[in-house]
Order: sequence, then C-alpha cells, then structure tokens
Amino acid sequence: MANWKGIDFAGDLARVVRHMPEVETYRESLQTLQAVWDNLTVLGQMSGTGTEITGMRAAFAQLTGTLLNSLATESRRKVAEDLSARAQVSIDILVRNLFERTADIGFLATDSDLCAYAEAASRGGAQDEGEHRRIVERFREYVAKYSVYADILLLDRCGKVLCQLDETHPVAHSADPLLHDALSSEGAYVEYFGPTDLRPGGPALIYAWRVCPADRSEAVGVLCLVFRFQNECERIFRNLCSDDDWAVITLLDAEGVVMASSDPWQVPVGAPLDADAAAPSRLLRFAGREYLAATRATRGYQGYFGPGWKGHVMIPIEYAFETPTARALENIPPTLLGRVMDSPALFSEALQLIPRQAEAIQRELNRAVWNGNVRQSCGQRRAAQGINASFSKTLLWEISNTGVRTKDIFERSIANLHETVVSTILRDCAARAGLAIDIMDRNLYERANDCRWWALSTAIQTVLTQSPAEAAARLTPILSTINGLYTVYSNLILFDATGQVMAVSAEGDASLVGRVLGDEWVARTLALDSPQAYCVSPFMPTPLYGGHPTYIYCAAVRDPVRSHRVVGGIAIVFDSAPQLATMLADCLPETTAGAPHEGVAVFVGPDGLVIASAGADAPAVGSRLELPTEYFDLAPGASCSGIVAHAGRLHAAAACMSAGYREYKGPDDAYRNDVLALVLVPLTDAGDDTIEREPRPVRSGVVRHLEGAPGEVRVELATFHIGGSWYGMHSSDIVESIDVQRVTSLPGLPAHVRGCVMYEGDPIMVVDLRDYVHGEGAGTPSQIVIVRGATNGQRLGLLVDELGEIPEVPVSLIQPVAGLFQGSASLVDSIVKTDGGQGGELLLLLSADKLSARLGDTSSVTAE
Repeated sequence: MANWKGIDFAGDLARVVRHMPEVETYRESLQTLQAVWDNLTVLGQMSGTGTEITGMRAAFAQLTGTLLNSLATESRRKVAEDLSARAQVSIDILVRNLFERTADIGFLATDSDLCAYAEAASRGGAQDEGEHRRIVERFREYVAKYSVYADILLLDRCGKVLCQLDETHPVAHSADPLLHDALSSEGAYVEYFGPTDLRPGGPALIYAWRVCPADRSEAVGVLCLVFRFQNECERIFRNLCSDDDWAVITLLDAEGVVMASSDPWQVPVGAPLDADAAAPSRLLRFAGREYLAATRATRGYQGYFGPGWKGHVMIPIEYAFETPTARALENIPPTLLGRVMDSPALFSEALQLIPRQAEAIQRELNRAVWNGNVRQSCGQRRAAQGINASFSKTLLWEISNTGVRTKDIFERSIANLHETVVSTILRDCAARAGLAIDIMDRNLYERANDCRWWALSTAIQTVLTQSPAEAAARLTPILSTINGLYTVYSNLILFDATGQVMAVSAEGDASLVGRVLGDEWVARTLALDSPQAYCVSPFMPTPLYGGHPTYIYCAAVRDPVRSHRVVGGIAIVFDSAPQLATMLADCLPETTAGAPHEGVAVFVGPDGLVIASAGADAPAVGSRLELPTEYFDLAPGASCSGIVAHAGRLHAAAACMSAGYREYKGPDDAYRNDVLALVLVPLTDAGDDTIEREPRPVRSGVVRHLEGAPGEVRVELATFHIGGSWYGMHSSDIVESIDVQRVTSLPGLPAHVRGCVMYEGDPIMVVDLRDYVHGEGAGTPSQIVIVRGATNGQRLGLLVDELGEIPEVPVSLIQPVAGLFQGSASLVDSIVKTDGGQGGELLLLLSADKLSARLGDTSSVTAE
C-alpha cells in the first residue's frame, strides 16, 4: 500500500491516481465531508444529543478508501484494456498482411517469364532491351494489383540487378547477405528487415527467394519484393488513432527497438523500449516522461508468426485517464440503460458491495438521527442538561444531511463508473466490428489480386490458347503448387471460353474436369475487358464448395499474343467457412467460456442474412439476424452502436459497413458488395420488464417545517413508510427505532404478527401493517419502530420500510378522521395536509393507543 493525500492505495495506484481527474474529484469531495464528520462528531459529543456517530464516521472513512481504490482500479483497467487491444490489433493486422507476402514471393519466383529471363542472363548473353521492358512491364502489372509493394528486383546469383521496377532509385549491384540466404535457405522464403543496398535511404522489409527454372535444380537468380512497410504501418495507425488521441502506437522488433511510430516526434524510430508482453499494462519512463504502456506479441495467422515483432502502445500518464466526450449512451432509453447498470456481471464484487455498504451505514445513521430527534422531542434529556433544543435539532439535521451527501457521492461515483464501463464496452464493440470488417476487406483484397495475377500466367495462357487438350496434365501441377502456397482456397478452377473445366487444383475435385459450368459468373468472367478487371460470385451455396455458401473470385485468361481475345477464365473458390469464422473469432474479446463479456461476431448482409459467425451461441450461417434497421442501413465505412435485445439477453451491439481496402471496392473498382461486421457482447438477461420498468419512486416526507399561523402551537411527528404509504405518530408515542433483527416467530398468532424481539430485556411483539393498510408489497422492512401506548404504556414493535422526517407541524394542519374510516383503517387517528390541502400526498397519523389495543393484545385480535 502507498499513501496519496491521506488515502492508502494498493500496488502502484498511488503513482497514477493523481492523474485520474474523476477519482481526484471524488477524493476531494469525500475528504472535505470527512472534515465535516470530524466537526459533527465533536459537536455531537458536546451537545449531549445522545446520538453517537463515531462508528458511522469511521465506517464512511473506511468505505471511502475502498471506493477510491475501486474507482482507480477500474479506471486503470479500462485504459489498460484499450492499450492492450490496440497493441494486439496493430501487430495482428500487420502479420496477416505479411503472411500473404510469404505466399506471393513463393509463387512469383516460379513465374515462367521471370525464370526464362534470369536463365538467359545466367548464360552471359547480352540482355534484350525489348525483353527487359517486357519484364519491367510485368512487374508494373503485378504492382498494379498488389499495391503493397514499393519495388521488385530480379538479380543474378552474383548480385547483379537484371531488372528493377523502381527506376527512380536504380540499383545496379547488391552485396546484401540476403541474396546468399535466399540461394541457400531450405525454407520457402527469406524475410528481412533492416538497412540494405537494395533500397538505399533507410531500413526496408524485403521478401526474397531463389529463381529456378522448372527443368533445372540450380537457381539462376534471386527475386526480391520490397514491401511498403511505412505506408502500411501508417494505414494501421490511422485506423487505431483519433485526431485528439495522445496515445503513440509503435511496432517493436524482437529486441524492443521502435521500427515504426504513429508519432515519431514523441517516440522516434530507433528508440529502445521496454517490451514486456506479459504484463497487461505497466508504467514506463521514456525521454523524461512517464507513460502507461502495453505490449503484445502476435497471435499468428495460418501458423505464421512473422519476424518476432510486437505491437506497443503508450500514452502519457497525464492524459491516460482523460474521459472522452461520451455520446455512446445518448440514444439509449434510461430504463434500458438502468437495467444494464444493475447487471452484476459487469462489475467486480467489491464495487457492487460499496453502494450496499453505504446504504447500510446511512440507514444506521438515519436511525441514530431519527432516535436523537425523538429523544429531543420528548424532552428526555433537555430539562436535565439544559440543552438548547434548536441547536440540537439543527445539529441532528446537519448530521443527517452530511450522511446523505456522503452517500450521494458514493452513488454518483459508482453510477458514473457504470456509465463509463458500459460506454467503454460499446466503444470496444465498435472498434472490434471495425477491425473485423477491415480484416475481411484486406483479406478479400488479396483474393481479387490473386485471381487477376494468376490469369496473367504465361504458362496458363499458352496452354489454354495452344494446347487445351493437354490442359489437365500440364496445368494441374501449377494449380496445385499455387494452392499449396495460398491455403485460403479450397480449389482453383480453370475453364475455357465455353465454360468447360480444363483443370483443378484439388485432387478430390478431379471429376469436375470436362464439366461445363453454367453459373452466371462464368459469362461475366468471359466478358471482362481488361487484365485489371475481375468478378465475384454472390455469397451463396454452390456445388463447387460442397453445397455451402462462399465467394468465388474470377478473372479472364487471355491469349498471350492477342491480349484482347479471352480464351478462358480462372475461378478461385474461397474457403469461406473457416476463413471468415477465424477472422471473426480473432476480433472477439479473449475470455474464458461463460465469461460475462463473451460475445458474438457476425458478417451479415444489409438484409440481415448471416454470412459467417463466431462465438458462443452464434447465429447459424444463412439465418436472419433480427435487429433494428439502423444497424443494417449504413453507408460504406459508417458504423452504429447501442444496446439491443437478442436471444433473451441485452447486448452491447456495434455494426460497421465495409469500405474496402486500398483499390479494392475503391472509387475505380466496379465491384460492390455491402457486407457489415456486427459484434454483440452480452450485458445482462433481458427480462419482461426491460423497457417497462419504472425508476424507484422518490419518497415523500421532506417537510421539516410546515408553515402555520404566527405563534400557533406546533407538535413534532415521527414519520415512516410502510407498503408505499406515508405514516407518522406523535413523537411522544415513540420509544426509538432499532434495526431489523432476528424476529422469533410464535405459533398460533395472526398473520400480521411476525413474532417477537428482545428489547431492554423484555420480549416485544413485532407486527407488520402492510396487510392491514393494503400495501402493494413495495419495500422491504428495514427498521423496527418501538411504540408505547399512552394509556397502558404497552410497547409494541412496528415493522417499517424506511424512516422519514420528524417535522414540526402546526396543529391547524392536523385533521381528525374519527368515523371517516372503518375496520382496519381505523388505526389512523388523523391526517396532516402537508401541502395546505392542494391535493398532495397525505401524512396518515397512527394512534399508539389503537395500535396497542387492536394489535398488542393478541387474544382480542381477529382476522381482518
């Protein structure tokens, strides 16, 4: 424990709590009230009111420490979760992208045109300028589809650059060890990040592999793909940062050195950082400033974990706990929001106990003040000690007020925290929905690229143009090799200009060869007018995917000589079921089974039809999601969030519509497919009273002093609430109030007699008037008021829900009701017109003698 301004905080919270504005505000308010408590305690002891509040003052002080620790812990946890989530997303998004690059280099290095060009150069002959331009144009065609690359270089075994795409930064020769690694490695690719003579001017991320002609075992050169690393990092950072965001997102290498930064002026590239990926968050000192930081290693994708890099997010500690303007809850009905706030699943047990503990302390305080007022009213101590009655009354009211103000701070702080937690969950849902659709767009961007590039394969074009009869034998190995590198496809299918299947990659689908495809997308494919064009099937069941729904991406295969002539097409069958489900699962919160925040993520069309889903109790593919229309009627890139009822529970919900990635679905892309990601996180059960539940009514009774005629005689009344109604008695008829304790039941008594309690050594009968007064069952008895008959002095315990005020009432406002009520209602002796007879709620005065006579003597009580 460490102390901060008089409050003990657990762990290192004392170092960060000073930067939590809301916690500091509540600390100041509560400590100010604590000083008031100290003064009231002293005044109470001096005044002789008989109201001992020392224990309650200490209880409030202890609860203050618990509250502030809980608020600080929750505030830190909220920030830590945000930092951790963004660190995880930053590295996982990048690793998914790099996984595609490992497949690209493996396939492009086997391109027959590149192999032939490198082989010719290896023989030492003069380079043909026309062939050189053709290879450069082929590189350009590749980057037109895969715009993630900044440069492509083809080198011979000795490091001489045979061909390069980027003519603005020409490289003639390279001595980079990367070339040796590519020629000698037994892997499928070489991945390198750092300074290189292949890309002068700074570190570069390069994927390299040896070029081997099909008929030779020895490599004739090396192909290098230069990834647009900084450009991609900027895109990732832009999606994870807002304009007013103080957080800095960085990527760290295996040694913890910054490789890319969203704010290089604050955290420059090359800076070493503490890269502890095990801690959820930690305090970090950097460049003379203190930060709250989180570091995350990638969860990998398709078994690929990248070069060992980490995502790292850090925020200056003085800005970490600034609460953004929360608008997430503005359009949620208060009753619905109240239902969520009551959910015990969202908040820690310690936090849930605080309002109940404050309520218990306040109840005891109210009873102490109420009893003190009763004693003052009865004059039990006034005459003996010469106490100033007015001062004593004022002191007691101030004690009560201070308790109410203290309890109010507890309630407001917890309520504000509840709203912050729910608002944070909604923002988190929106971020996860945005992440899911971004991952989908990025993934399908690659699919659109793949089909177009493979359609440009000279080997495929030549066979379909010149030797269609040999297509199956010659092209099946090529397709199988491609499919082995690109594992996200269930099958690659080549068909000719009539739609007849010529070759497939999946051995189990060999029976498709020779079959004519009649799907509408076949005709669209054969009608594509340029190598940049592609088409996609609707997401629907197809026999090409075992009768399950999927996307099929297609591009036209053209005559290698007469490029305007289409000789067939390539259809790549996306393995949608596992791929889409994995995308969604990676976007859900990491929780154990049955945890309160375990959620559901779905890809869904604007018609509500589920395309894919993940999570416990996720809706089935093909089912329709019944949610408000605003979750589906979204513009590209737009989002929506709120609280919805789904499957018998209230959920935080967020939807985000696809906006594409780079060129995919961009302004120049003819393909349009409105798909949205929707994330649902359960909050609480949705009972029948979710919308209809009314807020708890405010009790009447705040009437300390009622106006009457000047000099008019006044009497003091002790009031309380039973069954939703407001009752009172003359203070002289009240002994005191005690807390509800174990009531011993007795056989053979009427239903309204609950039993007896021991009071000052004597058994006192306890009765419940709610049946008598036809109460609605509102409230739970929390006090026992001991009353005494004026005539016979018999004491009786009365169960009440709450204690009220003890007002001074002019006798002119008290109206007898003799003969007005019959039967059980005759327990009422008179009424008080608290608003001067303007139709407000009445204060019903009970008669102590009637209570004693009718209820105290059980032998004379009959069932009413």
